[in-house]
Amino acid sequence: MSTFKDLGNEHFKAGQFKEAEQLYTEAQAHSIQSQSRTDPKVFQNRALARIRLSNYSDAESDARKALELWNPKKDVSMKAHYYLAQSLLSQRHVGEALNEAQIAYRMALSLKDSSAELISQFILRAKQAQWSARETARLRELSSTLAAVEDLLDRQLETDLADLNAQVEAGTLGATGRDEERSTIERISQSGGGNTAQPEYQERKVPDYLIDTITFEVMHDPVVTPSGASYERVGLLKHLKATGLDPLTREPLTESQLYPNVALRNACATFLEENGWAVDY
Repeated sequence: MSTFKDLGNEHFKAGQFKEAEQLYTEAQAHSIQSQSRTDPKVFQNRALARIRLSNYSDAESDARKALELWNPKKDVSMKAHYYLAQSLLSQRHVGEALNEAQIAYRMALSLKDSSAELISQFILRAKQAQWSARETARLRELSSTLAAVEDLLDRQLETDLADLNAQVEAGTLGATGRDEERSTIERISQSGGGNTAQPEYQERKVPDYLIDTITFEVMHDPVVTPSGASYERVGLLKHLKATGLDPLTREPLTESQLYPNVALRNACATFLEENGWAVDY
């Protein structure tokens, strides 16, 4: 006999997320009525259904409840951490979302779960969102500063032109001299404002050593092979699963022979913090 949870799973697979959400809720209510322990998977599955329905606040609550019922440090809670990360990022809680995603990523690697690749891509998106938030704040502050400078220049221009007219009226400056002075004052004012507002134009380029030669994306968890070449972990693991060979030397290679490239990982992290656009490079 199918349980409410099983029926919810069937509706979810059919893309009927609202019906799945309702059935998971029924499963939860049934466990309360029967005074049995609520299955953490009910909250976990309902969290995903609610993510599909863009109900991120309730999805967050469900993911947290699943983690509360499970030991959040055990690998079995990997999906709950990932769903919590998704719901948090959608609510623009970027820092906590990134932290939860990194926990889920480490668990997925430990479990050798195929979702590690998806979580890896999510981490890059979260880092991009983190950079974007900082960049928006920076540009807002810069815009405010530029507006203040331009206002100051406008007022200075008005003062200088008024002084110039006063000299003409006093007879200390002729019409020709006035026109020359006016031209100079306006040119200086425009030059000052232009130099302040001019954006910095530079080519956006990711250093080659930060790019994975398998996926051609910026790395965030690089590992080094015995041959000395570094690759993004999930991309290389996927390659090894398919071929079992070192991409460079074509010699047999196993996961146990890989080591984290800590220096390169730190370099990638620093670069992404300052250049979130590179995720879409």
